[in-house]
Amino acid sequence: MAKKQKVLQNDSIFNELDVDGDGVITDEEMKQAEELMRLEQERERFKNEDAKEDQIRAMAWFALWGMLLYPVLILITSLVGVDKAAQIIGDIAPTYFVAIAGLVAAFFGAQAYTKGKGKGGEMSMDVKPKK
Repeated sequence: MAKKQKVLQNDSIFNELDVDGDGVITDEEMKQAEELMRLEQERERFKNEDAKEDQIRAMAWFALWGMLLYPVLILITSLVGVDKAAQIIGDIAPTYFVAIAGLVAAFFGAQAYTKGKGKGGEMSMDVKPKK
């Protein structure tokens, strides 16, 4: 019994896989399409990771600027003569600085961890595991 050849619809999304236009989608053309799709997904993943890192970096800079400007805010409120506001802002300072320092430390720790990772998720250290 002879096998019937498969035919694609005219408007099929798979028609674009027929690179040489001979009406036959070969295994090689399928592999090329799979590779192109994989590369496109990888490019999108890298683009998303880059955008995420940019946002985290912006957050860390905002936090650092906040830590630098916080004492200036206390000084300004004191100079303007609003001593009660200066007192309240000063009372909040320890909690604020600990929270922001934790945020910035987490950011730099995550950056160091991800840069230290080797291929396959293994840490790239010179220490050899015990057998």
